Amino acid sequence: MKKVTDVRVILFWKTALITLGSLAILTCFIRISDFVSGYVLDMVGPAMGYILLRVQYTSKQSTFLSFKFTPGLTALLMYLICFLIETSQYFNLYDAYFDPWDYLAYISILIPCYLIDRYISKHKS
Repeated sequence: MKKVTDVRVILFWKTALITLGSLAILTCFIRISDFVSGYVLDMVGPAMGYILLRVQYTSKQSTFLSFKFTPGLTALLMYLICFLIETSQYFNLYDAYFDPWDYLAYISILIPCYLIDRYISKHKS
């Protein structure tokens, strides 16, 4: 199997980030269904956060937190952030609508991000 180069990995994550950002912006202008308006942003936000944290880790310089964002740590950190946000909605800590299906939306995008990242990290030169 051919090794994946750093340039291709960076291009992949940049393309994913641009695609996710565009999808998030489109949901503001185009209302296709309740699913798109309700859950796409819940999926896009954590995915973009995951990618941005991993980009911080993959730079050659040390991170501002001085530890590495491994794929597992990044996925766990993003899910904990999403879990705290959604749970605080349940307890009415701020004015927002609690939806238990949001937990599933977070997992449904963070797991593929994690698996793709593990695959790329394993096959990177």
